[in-house]
Amino acid sequence: MNLPDLLTVIMDITKDLVGAEGSSLLLTDEKSDDLIFNVVVGEKGDIMKGDRVPCGVGIAGTVAATGEPLIVNEAQQDPRFYNKMDSKYNFYTSHILCVPMKVMDRKVGVLEAINAIDRDGFDEWDLKLLTYLAETAAIAIANRRLYYDLTNRIDELTALYEFSQSISSSSAEEDILKNTIQSIAQSIRVEKASIILYNEATDSLVVKASYGLPESIGDNHNIDTFNSIAGFVYKNGDPLIVADISSEMSFPGSNDRDYKTQSFISIPVRYKNNIMGVLSLADKINGNPFDSYDLRVLSTVASQIAEAYQNIKFHKSIIQQQRLAQEIDVASEIQAKILPVIPEHIQHHRIAALNRPAKEVGGDFYDYFQFDENKYGIVVADVSGKGIPAAIFMGTARNVIRAESRINNQPGMLLQNSNKYIYEDSEHGMFVTLVYFLIDIHNNIITFGSGGHNDQILIKHTTGEVVRLNAKGMPLGIDCDLDYEEKVFLYEPGDMMILFTDGVLEYLGECDIEIGEQKLLDIAFQFIEAGPGALIHHFREMLNAEDFSQDFTDVIDDFTLLAIKF
Repeated sequence: MNLPDLLTVIMDITKDLVGAEGSSLLLTDEKSDDLIFNVVVGEKGDIMKGDRVPCGVGIAGTVAATGEPLIVNEAQQDPRFYNKMDSKYNFYTSHILCVPMKVMDRKVGVLEAINAIDRDGFDEWDLKLLTYLAETAAIAIANRRLYYDLTNRIDELTALYEFSQSISSSSAEEDILKNTIQSIAQSIRVEKASIILYNEATDSLVVKASYGLPESIGDNHNIDTFNSIAGFVYKNGDPLIVADISSEMSFPGSNDRDYKTQSFISIPVRYKNNIMGVLSLADKINGNPFDSYDLRVLSTVASQIAEAYQNIKFHKSIIQQQRLAQEIDVASEIQAKILPVIPEHIQHHRIAALNRPAKEVGGDFYDYFQFDENKYGIVVADVSGKGIPAAIFMGTARNVIRAESRINNQPGMLLQNSNKYIYEDSEHGMFVTLVYFLIDIHNNIITFGSGGHNDQILIKHTTGEVVRLNAKGMPLGIDCDLDYEEKVFLYEPGDMMILFTDGVLEYLGECDIEIGEQKLLDIAFQFIEAGPGALIHHFREMLNAEDFSQDFTDVIDDFTLLAIKF
């Protein structure tokens, strides 16, 4: 359809919608700013086309100049009235309804209706309808197409307008459905209406919003999916419009109807390819049957219900995700505070540690126990998995080991007893690997045990020899009764021990453990003189530069590294 034909259709609809003798569309001349009668529908329509009205003159000129709509129901007495057109065409104007047309705050022209039929003038409702049409006409002029079907009758435009108003004023799932069903019922002029949605949790259809229904089948009432018209439409997926149910085919549950009329309409509420529920209406106030017009309007409304409902649910989901993110941030802070502050020096030993979870929270941890002035213990552990489950299990494992260390600090017994308690709390196959070192400063002795953890490293200061520290033992939490080997190693001043989880090797080797271990050794040798503080600082800067938490979440485990220079 070309633009002149399209504008003529708009003006025909305008005239019929507001019940006027005539309607006019006046476009703004960008050079002179005059208004030009572009389309005129009514008795003098053909001869008025092309006439001009100066901007600021008359009702139309005033609306164009101010951008504000006007209702003038005593036109002849209004000083702004421009009677030149009446005199020229032997016409008598009693009522004028005029609204501006704008696109992106740019003046396009005005739309006006003349002389209300069988009424004392135009009212606010007419103004709303004309404003809606003016906006649509302006878009059509600017974009050379019509976005909505303007051939619908007044009830269609009313229903869509009222529905859009209910959508814009609703912010919750319940509000949007209740506002919508009331708006639809009043616009289509029916006594009964309902929105019925499918509930996945109960595998049933539930009345989520209703209008005019008895309390016995009001909101939150379950609908029989197999023996009801709503269930039939939901399963079938096609709209159902019945003019007279008594003379048409039998439908499930039709004998249980208690309505004034025999006509009803049910439309599936569909979001993309998924049917969410059913929109049903019955009992038109005027007693007429539902027709194709109602089907067209309600199909559009059903689609918008689904879209708006999903948007609100999505917004609600975003809010929940934000709240969860905040809670996870708090959990991350709490977890970070759980890790002990290890002193930089314990007598002549220098110590530094770094923990960086792959997600906001993680399952890696380290711990430090000071038993007396010459003995302290170090734990480095790795809980299976990542994220929140690992973080929860990590807290359990850490508390068990910490409690057991107060009773027996020897590696063999500490790991054996801790394993029993961790096994009792382990669920879904979760476990923890760890190494525990008891360090005797006075005698230069390391006593250690391992629960399925990867080999740790000690670099001899005098020779540069790399000593791999390992001991036999299964991960804690796999079985109840397990024994753990206890080993002893004599260190020398200047030696540096590096404790780590496998996430360190995965990160350095890009998931290749052997390459990762070699890179760890290469870096460690660079900092053997500078000591643990410099080594940990190097890794911290490396992780920060590569945004560890963002770039490697899906492929890299938590990262924990602890170094001691004897």
